[in-house]
Amino acid sequence: MEWLFSADARLALGGALGGAVGWMTRRGSFTDGVIQVAVGGICAVYLAPIAIPTLTAQLGPITGTTEELARLSAFVVGIGGVSVSGFIIDLFHFWRVRRGRIAKDTSDE
Repeated sequence: MEWLFSADARLALGGALGGAVGWMTRRGSFTDGVIQVAVGGICAVYLAPIAIPTLTAQLGPITGTTEELARLSAFVVGIGGVSVSGFIIDLFHFWRVRRGRIAKDTSDE
């Protein structure tokens, strides 16, 4: 119960809301929306700390309290969480398939 009022819970909420915005703008199905909200919340908890320096590098100095910057980064990560995690999974699959093809090609010789 204590977790519900923690900083991680606020990050998860910001990421979930970012995921909801991403879902609504893409006009996906209900199932896609649930997945996007969940992935946005999960990604925000773990990736929000690295989003703040990235945002600052791209947009310049952002003014706000530490709490406001954390919420902003969680929201941004929530919007892009599905895209980023999908990209990483696609890279992994590409690498695995390519490695399998290379191993198959060398075994034929």
